[in-house]
Amino acid sequence: MRFLRPDMLEWLLVLPALVACWMVQNYYLRRVSRAAPIAPRFLALSRRTHARTRAAMLAAAVTFAGAMVFALARPQVLVATSSPEFERQDLIIILDRSVSMRARDIAPSRLVRATLEIRNFLQHRPDAIERVALVGFADSSLVLSYPTADIGSLFFYLDWIDDEASPLFGTNMGGALISAFAAARKDQRTTHKLFLLISDGEDHGTELDTALNLFRSQRIQVHCVGIGSSAAVPIPLGPVDGRETFLRDDEGLLMRTQFSESTLRRIAETTGGRYVRSSSGSEMAEAISTIVRGERKLVGWNTTTDYRDLYGAGLAAALAAGAALWLFL
Repeated sequence: MRFLRPDMLEWLLVLPALVACWMVQNYYLRRVSRAAPIAPRFLALSRRTHARTRAAMLAAAVTFAGAMVFALARPQVLVATSSPEFERQDLIIILDRSVSMRARDIAPSRLVRATLEIRNFLQHRPDAIERVALVGFADSSLVLSYPTADIGSLFFYLDWIDDEASPLFGTNMGGALISAFAAARKDQRTTHKLFLLISDGEDHGTELDTALNLFRSQRIQVHCVGIGSSAAVPIPLGPVDGRETFLRDDEGLLMRTQFSESTLRRIAETTGGRYVRSSSGSEMAEAISTIVRGERKLVGWNTTTDYRDLYGAGLAAALAAGAALWLFL
């Protein structure tokens, strides 16, 4: 313990003075009590204090004065705190941009909701996530951002995805996983790579088995987040002549999309990853955080020491003692 104002401790000399004054007062009251005793029937009305009450008053007064001096001296105690230190990780986000992600069973759409929740996660990402990469896919894949610590650039690409007007047909999850794997391999840093696939579950590609064999042979987990409701909903393509248009087949019949989690579950189970369902979109950021925190590896503890002020405890003790003293008076 240390004191920032050790000179204030000189005021502790007030304590012997208080004790001396109390002894004089106690001696005087005892003399008065013996010289002019009070009739027993008037004892309850007398203001003369008993010995135990006077001792309690002394204790309260000494505590009040001592606590005030203690607080004025600004005491501080050295406190050591330990915080966990986790292995640094890079997050590879693989985002489905296919036309089915335009469905509005989740407002404002599956894709826009997904990009919004990714932004929320990035703004509050755990310290263990050092860099983030972004891969978009439909029938083909595009590495939008290699692992980077510049979150602003990721926001730029997410905005670009939201503003994309042309519908992207087809869904090739296997090709997207292979592209994400290649992007991670090009990185010169050896940080642990965490793969996260976000999709509504539809897959029309032929490379999924190849991708799963690749990830399983490398013992790399792929975590999946499925977004979409269970209802079959139409797929908007955008306004034409001021009217909303929807995807139709060659015969002009309205085509609908329905969330499917079987492929996502298969990817997660085959690679040893986790699968989380987001049926409303609002829980996606928390789902991503849960997955990321579950993959953190503890590498040690970071211990820091700092001084903590104790004058608040002194003031609280002085207040309590002062209140007790006031009740005795």
